[in-house]
Amino acid sequence: MKKVSAKAKVLGTFVCIGGALMLILYRGMPLFNQQEEHIADTTTPSASKLKKWIIGSLLLTAGCVLWSSWFLIQARISKKYPCQYSSTAILSFFAAIQSAILTLVIDRSKTKWILKGKLEILTVVYSVSIYILYHKI
Repeated sequence: MKKVSAKAKVLGTFVCIGGALMLILYRGMPLFNQQEEHIADTTTPSASKLKKWIIGSLLLTAGCVLWSSWFLIQARISKKYPCQYSSTAILSFFAAIQSAILTLVIDRSKTKWILKGKLEILTVVYSVSIYILYHKI
């Protein structure tokens, strides 16, 4: 805790947890107000809503704590493995795998995987081209 970087990491952790708590405790207008969700939301009993709210809050808080802890782990890893970019790429790769699995569990339709619009296609083309240039395939 004597270094400025350590203090910044601790402050970043508190900011992440504070943001998660703000999202957890927010009771205002819904962010997404689709008719189907609204109808399903009114028919759900309050005990079930509370259970989902608690589980979601715990998962959100755990995600923020784990994300913040990654920076602490990466600092230790960089002492023995100085290639920070590749360790970040490994983290991103495993995050993409986890996101894909979560998406498949939540919604099994294939329509979510189809690229729609120019921005999505450009994002994929840009990512692949940067990967090819960086690794010189």
